[in-house]
Parts: sequence; structure tokens; C-alpha cells
Amino acid sequence: MAYTLPTIKQSTKPAKNKKAVALCVDNAYLPYASFVSGQILEKEKQRDFDIVICLPDTEKLPVSIHEDIRYCTVDFSAINELPVGRLSSATYHKIFLPSIFKDQYEQILYLDADVYINAPCISQILDSNKDGKGLMMAIDISEIERKSGFNFHNAYLNRYIALKHQYRNAGVILFNTKRLLKIDYLTQMMDYAKKHRHKLLRHDQTLINTVLHDEIGSLSFLYNYQLIDTTIPLLEEFQPKILHFVGELKPWNTEEGFIGSFHTEYEHYIGQHFPAHQIDSKTEFELKFESRKKKRKYKNVVREQLSLGVFIGKEKLKHVLSFFDEESPDNVMNNPKIRRILSRFRSTIDTSIYECEIGASRGVL
Repeated sequence: MAYTLPTIKQSTKPAKNKKAVALCVDNAYLPYASFVSGQILEKEKQRDFDIVICLPDTEKLPVSIHEDIRYCTVDFSAINELPVGRLSSATYHKIFLPSIFKDQYEQILYLDADVYINAPCISQILDSNKDGKGLMMAIDISEIERKSGFNFHNAYLNRYIALKHQYRNAGVILFNTKRLLKIDYLTQMMDYAKKHRHKLLRHDQTLINTVLHDEIGSLSFLYNYQLIDTTIPLLEEFQPKILHFVGELKPWNTEEGFIGSFHTEYEHYIGQHFPAHQIDSKTEFELKFESRKKKRKYKNVVREQLSLGVFIGKEKLKHVLSFFDEESPDNVMNNPKIRRILSRFRSTIDTSIYECEIGASRGVL
């Protein structure tokens, strides 16, 4: 795949430090990236790192630009051929950060725009790469599921077992610029993308895990705590530093449940800094149904419609059951089956965190 290295076309300010936190977004996700940046400014008062937001253009910057946030317009047009599916091409932008900022930053902490800074931790992460690995990433929630006794028949995930690699999530990545440039990481990744475009099922995450699996060090799950039904009940116990809203439910598109409890905070920030940006709140069912329709499972039209019907039926049943449990929410948590599942997840997450703390992996089970 022929490509031209993306370059910075415009920057609101020069680099100040040798380390940086970076977010890469399109205009649609700029408000959410700015929200995360605002959190960092508020919670990390003593900073020895820059905060950078990379985007296609600077025409839609916040009403009031914070002087401590560096906005960079980057020309990514040369990589538009990479497969994105239902995602934005911005999902690949992160992999170019070490090359774009090679003369400016030695360590770059990339964050997805759908994370929430739960406690100060950025400086700690930026100083955590003691082994000199090219990247540091946390275990992916699909691996947590597999190690907890679920997801065994996931063919995509199982192919990484042959590589003796623990599959990682690309929502939080610590890049070691010097090391990655030394191994010419970008050429390796682009060559793979050219030859195996059809294999990039999870886009940039597939690319990183496949090509650079030997260069990935372990980042604690506490720094990329991926929120699903089985990890939310364990929040109080683990006290994660960074929450990651994986999946279709985001704090700006729903007011329901735990994730919806963040909606007011986002709504207030966006209304103040991005008054022209509209956020629409939908029900959990609406969001899941829209997501399911986009992820077509069957080519046969009739079979696909039947599958959608089953999906709707299951979701309606869950809604009815939740109605009966509403007056006594502890009933769900006291269910023996639910408690066993949570116990498995608790053990797997605990083991993952321990492995990061001792700096040695026990290998892929």
C-alpha cells in the first residue's frame, strides 16, 4: 500500500515538553476529546507533558481554546484506503503519532476520546515503560472474557494464542518513539495492511496486535478499565484510574444506567464549549438495535430478519425482567450464576493487574 507520511499542517502552539498525551479525532469526536483534555488539565495540575489533539482541520475548535492544549491539524488523506467499516478513518491515526512527532516527543500516551479520567495517573503512565518496549497496552476485555471461561470459540481471538500473545486494547497506548522508529514499525505495519487488508477485522487494533505483538509491554487494566456488564459491578473494588466506554453506549448518547450517569457532565461541558454540537440521548435498546443492524450477521435476507427478531425479543425480555427487579436490585447481584460470573471476572482482572505489577507475564493460557 503506497502511503505518504501524515504531516502537521498547522499547530496552535509549539511542543513544550518531551512527553505528551495525544488524542486523534475527526470533527464529530472533537468535543469528547476536548472533554478528556479538560479532565487532565483539572486533575493533573503539575504537568511535565503536553496535551495534544490531532484533527483534520481547526475550523471547529472550542469556543474558548485553552492555552495549555495544543491543537494540531494533520493531513491524513494519504491513508484513506485502509478499511474502516462503520468507524471513522481517525481510528488509524494513532499509529502515526510516533512518526509525526518523532522530533518532539519521546513518550506519547494515546487516549481514545471515549475514556474518562477517574483519578490522576497520566504522569505515572508516561514514566512506566521501564523495559524499553515499543508500546504498552492493557489486556482487551475479550481476553478477560476468554480467561474467565467465556469466548473460547472466538476464532479471531484464538489466532493470537499461536503467537503466544495476550490480545490488547488500543484505547490507551503508551508509545516509545525512539524504539518504534528504530525497528521501522510503520513500514512493517503498512506492508502488512497492504498484503492482508481483509484480515484487519478490528482495524488498527488488529494491525497493532498482529504486527507489533513482540513489542507490546503490559499496561495495567486499571489504566484502561473497559466497561461492560461484568466489569461495572467491580468498579468499587478495583478503583480504576481510567474508564473506557467500549461498545455502543457512550455517556453522551444515553442517560440510562451507569454510563448514563455521566451524561449531565458531558452535556454541561459540550453546551459551554461546543454550543453548536448537538448530543442526542437514546435508550439502551435503541442504541443496541442500531448497532446490531449495522453489524449484519447473515447474507440471507430472511435469516437476517429472523435474527433481528430474536434480538428484539431478548432485549424486550430483559427489559421486563429488569422492571420486576427494580424495587430490589440486590436480587440480581445475589443470583448465584451472576455471582459466579463476577467472581471469574474478578479473579482474571486481579491476575492481570498483578502480572503488570510484578513486570512479568505468566503467558497465554
